[in-house]
Amino acid sequence: MTQKQPHTTTISGRTFTVYKLPPMDAQDILIELLQALSPAAPEIAKIAMDQDKRDDDEQIVSPEDVSVITKIAAGLSQDMMRRLVGTMATVTEYGGTRLAAPADALLPSAPYNEVFRGDLPLMYQWLWFCLKVQFGNFSVLAQGVLSQARVGEPVEKSPST
Repeated sequence: MTQKQPHTTTISGRTFTVYKLPPMDAQDILIELLQALSPAAPEIAKIAMDQDKRDDDEQIVSPEDVSVITKIAAGLSQDMMRRLVGTMATVTEYGGTRLAAPADALLPSAPYNEVFRGDLPLMYQWLWFCLKVQFGNFSVLAQGVLSQARVGEPVEKSPST
């Protein structure tokens, strides 16, 4: 792979290396996620902040997060989740092997199917890490764009007399 800046994490004793998606692929996923998850956005942001404060040994999901998970699930479709997992698998290495080739990302023979078989919590933790790698700085980016937009707004002229 030639993508820059690998991001590595170990989850349940398994080490994954995730690379950034090409920009248009990342944009497509971001738009789809924002559309699907916007009803639960404030709660998701709180979970993300709380997650960063938790130890690795703590529960990935607290009991308070259950209602948020229900909102998130209502916004996601099976097809969207398959595409999301498949796409993230194309930019992830595990044990020196890519979890999916782009052409095989949605096939049952893709290596990620064996890595996560019987361990959905591992898959969701890996997916959360992938999303943080891809979009972790999105809030900073959005704030910068919004502040630039405000700076670039036309200044109202006072009426001339």
